[in-house]
Amino acid sequence: MIPPPFSPAPHPPHKYRRGVAILPSLFTLGNCLCGFAAIHYAALATMGVSGAALLADESDADFAKVLYPFAISGYYIFAAMLFDMFDGFVARLTRSTSDFGAELDSLADMVSFGVAPAFLSINLISLLVLKKVPASMKTLDIPGPFSDGAWARLFWVVAAIYVSCTALRLARFNVINKHDVSSHMNFRGMPSPAAAAVVASTIIFFVGLYPTTHYLPFNVPKWLLEFCQSVFPYLLPVVLLSAALLMVSRFAYSHLINRFLRGRKKFRMVVFYMLLIMVLIAQPQLSALIAIYIYALSAPTVWLYRLVIGRQPAPSPPPPAS
Repeated sequence: MIPPPFSPAPHPPHKYRRGVAILPSLFTLGNCLCGFAAIHYAALATMGVSGAALLADESDADFAKVLYPFAISGYYIFAAMLFDMFDGFVARLTRSTSDFGAELDSLADMVSFGVAPAFLSINLISLLVLKKVPASMKTLDIPGPFSDGAWARLFWVVAAIYVSCTALRLARFNVINKHDVSSHMNFRGMPSPAAAAVVASTIIFFVGLYPTTHYLPFNVPKWLLEFCQSVFPYLLPVVLLSAALLMVSRFAYSHLINRFLRGRKKFRMVVFYMLLIMVLIAQPQLSALIAIYIYALSAPTVWLYRLVIGRQPAPSPPPPAS
């Protein structure tokens, strides 16, 4: 039998589905709006009435009121994390995962976990630096690429690196992402919500050091508070840069929901999760900070441990029997 001169035509591409899934898209938009609210409160604390109150009065009570919108901004970033966690769950539950939802989720993550933490950090740094300037020389100079001070330019560069690494992290995730649950057990590089949580929890904990906020279960000595005020403007860029580099690294991070909460677990794990939730309720700021830092440092610690173990010399074989 003579074969046909031409191979059969390929199947036509699938027709684009008109319409989108409503419920997952609403959760994703809620994520984006929480990021927008975080940016709004960070700008309000810097440029609004609170910033003017800082120039008029330098008492710790008024300064704590200035810092309070920054804590609200951090809480909005955590609210965006909740929306981001549930939009994928709802999409898989309703079997409505699509490329449109993945792209929309990346755009929302860029706002909530890329732009918002960087904008929050540089605005807080500007106020903390302003706090140490003499009253006769106080001018609000937000860090920027053309700022007069070298430290201000360096702070802006660090924030710009964080935004760029978030974009690269999300782009890489979109390329290797699959819609099935089995492909979401591990992440290559720290997820952008976790990186934003590192920054937000650090800022919320710093605001909680002030006695007027009553966030912590203990009283902070005044000398320790003054030391933190002096060190924190230079510590926060280090935290921001570390989170940025961990996002674009090749460290393997576990998906906490899919790996530890999905499926059937042993009874003692239920008791452990219940106790963990009670600790989070009792001291949310302190316990969240510790838990998030443990997660952020878990992958580099495991990699370093395996590197050290792998370099140890192998045990010598036993001597042959006579």
